[in-house]
Amino acid sequence: MKSTARTCQEYFDLLPENRKEPLLRLRRMIRGVWPDIEEDLDRDMPTYHLRGRVLCALANQKDNMVFYVMPHDLLNAFKKDLLIHDRGRTCIRFKRLEPETYDLFDRIVKYTGTQLEESRLADSLITRRRVALKA
Repeated sequence: MKSTARTCQEYFDLLPENRKEPLLRLRRMIRGVWPDIEEDLDRDMPTYHLRGRVLCALANQKDNMVFYVMPHDLLNAFKKDLLIHDRGRTCIRFKRLEPETYDLFDRIVKYTGTQLEESRLADSLITRRRVALKA
């Protein structure tokens, strides 16, 4: 679903009520784990940048809410935990934010943030904004 939002706050404000609270809860968790994380609207979704690299993003789609993990190679550490989830290479789709899912996302955010520089994708995860400034 393409959002018409121009800011992250507007993105969350425009969400349907049944999706607003789960995605806001994830936003608070991400910002709580990494207080210095930068948030912006990248690719029409709230995206979180840690130490100049893209860490994760949140999205509302037609049938699901989605948690994107940009250093997706780091998800291998959660291979067994993710077996029961609907997921793609970089995303985990969910319809409701169950306590177990929230706890898994919390562990993923903590782990990927500490291992970001170890990701084989780390150099490609530099924010587009930073690259644009150098041009």
